[in-house]
Amino acid sequence: MTPVAPLDAEQLNAFAALREAAVAHALKASEAAHPEVFARFGARGRAACADDLAYHLDFLAPALESGQPDAFLHYLAWLAQVLRSRGVPTASLPDSLRHLDDFYRRTLPASIADTISQILTAGLAHLASDAEPPAYDHPGPAPWEETDPFRDAILKGERRTAQRCFDDALNRSATLIGSEVHVIQPALYGIGRAWQENRVTVAQEHLATAMSHSLMARAFGLVLPADDNGGRAIFACMTGNHHDLGLRMVSDAFEMDGWQTQFLGGNTPLPALLSQCTAYAPHVLCLSASLPQHLRMLKETLAALRRQLGDASPRVVVGGLVFNHFPALANTLDAQWLGPTAEDAAIGARQLLPR
Repeated sequence: MTPVAPLDAEQLNAFAALREAAVAHALKASEAAHPEVFARFGARGRAACADDLAYHLDFLAPALESGQPDAFLHYLAWLAQVLRSRGVPTASLPDSLRHLDDFYRRTLPASIADTISQILTAGLAHLASDAEPPAYDHPGPAPWEETDPFRDAILKGERRTAQRCFDDALNRSATLIGSEVHVIQPALYGIGRAWQENRVTVAQEHLATAMSHSLMARAFGLVLPADDNGGRAIFACMTGNHHDLGLRMVSDAFEMDGWQTQFLGGNTPLPALLSQCTAYAPHVLCLSASLPQHLRMLKETLAALRRQLGDASPRVVVGGLVFNHFPALANTLDAQWLGPTAEDAAIGARQLLPR
């Protein structure tokens, strides 16, 4: 879909203020339109429907702010597959968009409601086209021969087997970051796709991620980084973003390239991040956003950074799944995107080293 005119801050606030009312309206309308679905799934299904409606708005908000609806359309195709794979009738999905459109037409000025309607109408057309659900493992790094057995092992919780696979890759390639990017990253992307298709559980996904973290930490202690290149960098996930394994890879890649690094991890509170930037004075701050709804917090962080540190602010590099699939979103920020893998980011960051 072509971009739309983005809403301004006042218009976005008007949209956000109606969040609970919009969910309540669409939930009531959906229940009236599909009583057999709600009867089948009961209170649990009603709560899940309310959650899905809230997610609609979470993905709609950044589309309204940036004027770029593609991430919202991908989300709808993804959700349609998730519902189908779990035996939930998907007719209620386009109806929910119509209910939201009706609500905003009734409650907001045309200058706001027309833009919302444009995106929701595009969503309806996207669903009607039977668009392929997004493949979050494409584009992605090329998997190595160890990827599939590694993926199978971490799904089963077979740590020794997973460790052997990762060690084989590390010994064969002699590169920690290459092994992380071309074994662990595609393995976890494949597991994410399997969850999307209802072939693995949330528990298995968490187990695989936790095991990958521990294997990366073990391997990191076995390799020597390059000599100190004089650069300092901080790595953090935005408040609300708990997915920090990819950022850990980027931090590892920087350190292997000679940077001094501080990894703050997932869901970093903004005051803590600003305090650490003041104390450590990094040359580069790397921030990760996994989903479109993280972009608002990312913008607030960048603004707060400029207010507090002024000309002493570090260069900001952004990354994460949302930028890997929609790189143009980085153009709406006062920041740089250096590529979809830790290898790309570390190579690109060399130009940001202090002179």
